[in-house]
Amino acid sequence: MSDSEFRRRERAHFLRTRRESVTPEAVGLPKGPRRRTPGLRREEVAVLAGVSPTWYTYLEQARDITPSHEVLDSLAGILGLSEHERLYLHSLSRHVPPPDAQPAQRSVAVENLTRVVESFAPLPAYLCTQLGDLMAWNPEAIDWFGDFAQPRLPRPNFLVWMFTSPTARERFVDWPEQARRLVAGLRADAVECRDTGRVTALVHHLTETSPHFRRWWDDHAVDSQGLWPCTVRHPRHGAVTLSRITLKHQTVHEPLKLVIHLPSTLPAETRCPATAPRSELHGLSAC
Repeated sequence: MSDSEFRRRERAHFLRTRRESVTPEAVGLPKGPRRRTPGLRREEVAVLAGVSPTWYTYLEQARDITPSHEVLDSLAGILGLSEHERLYLHSLSRHVPPPDAQPAQRSVAVENLTRVVESFAPLPAYLCTQLGDLMAWNPEAIDWFGDFAQPRLPRPNFLVWMFTSPTARERFVDWPEQARRLVAGLRADAVECRDTGRVTALVHHLTETSPHFRRWWDDHAVDSQGLWPCTVRHPRHGAVTLSRITLKHQTVHEPLKLVIHLPSTLPAETRCPATAPRSELHGLSAC
């Protein structure tokens, strides 16, 4: 699947799910006694946006058409999109050609960021790609979240760990909320990923292995991954509420994500045992 085709399919599904969630009353239309379609009809969205019903139908059919910025903003207003969702819709409609790969520069970036991850002790921190492939983590991350090791994978993936590891459900007190937000963040990150084959493979794997992921992915929620709270059940400190902060570092190849967790109240002793495994450095994925 080409990058442009992937974006068109994502855009089509996103528009359809959002259209079906908007009631006629929300846009000033009568509900009517014979309405069968959940939410708005395609023709209604088209009229409100000032485009032809056929043209809008092509959008939801993932046809190869390019809507203007004005039309996208009009659709965002009609469908009640948040600012982040509006930007996501614009991103889906823009094709970004992949740059030339520069492995040496990528390796230097990962090596430098690994030192940053280690410097955050005693706070748990890790470095990952857009799609959750873990590049580095400090011992505190293992101490707070458990072992990320996953059989039959070239490197651990935080999303796969979150949806398949029993440890993830044990450690995250609010696991459903955290897992849903990660899916919404993956929606946004997938648009920026240059390797759509990698996106498709990851989504297929998670869809096949987790009914929760399959249901939340079909909801097509989109969210930023800036800062949000999470509650972790630590084996020695008990339940602690953390602030999960995600910082993006743009490399030539792809953005990398530095994730840091700040406890609202730092326990007296948050250092993990001296025997905890050190952070590891892996090569970059092809995303």
